[in-house]
Amino acid sequence: MTTAPKEESAVEYRKANDVDVRGIFAILQEVAPEIPVSLNTPESQEVMRGIIAECCASRESWVAVGTGGTIVGIALAKPDILERFHHENGALALRYVGVSSSSRRHGIFHGLMEKLKAKGVPLTATVLNDNQSGMVDRLSKIGFTKSKTAPKQVELRWEHTPPAAAKRA
Repeated sequence: MTTAPKEESAVEYRKANDVDVRGIFAILQEVAPEIPVSLNTPESQEVMRGIIAECCASRESWVAVGTGGTIVGIALAKPDILERFHHENGALALRYVGVSSSSRRHGIFHGLMEKLKAKGVPLTATVLNDNQSGMVDRLSKIGFTKSKTAPKQVELRWEHTPPAAAKRA
């Protein structure tokens, strides 16, 4: 007997807020080995909760909420201060993206990224070379380009491209 795949329509996307810190942290704990990020000590967990709170407070982060109100996916972002200073734009830095293992392959990653891209500002991301989720390829497939490669990480950037008609106007 086969089970029908979950439908993306069962997922609701909304801006993350301070009430979401626990649910976001749970997703990060699940995906931490893939990123990789260590959450093995109380100190590292406290640092991560601070990052989550900062991203939620920026009002630039998104969560995907499944049935029952459980957070099943996250896209943590905050203003990219360096990018905004150098290029005088409203760029956002994508800190962490993750989807719970039980909710993968249902378009949630794509849905979260579309929410971030809809703002129309540049997005930057840094992916560690030992990332096991294929994040560089995933981001490249949705329009990010490599801006810098270093021994330990790859920096990527997405730039909003206006429709051709808007360029002619």
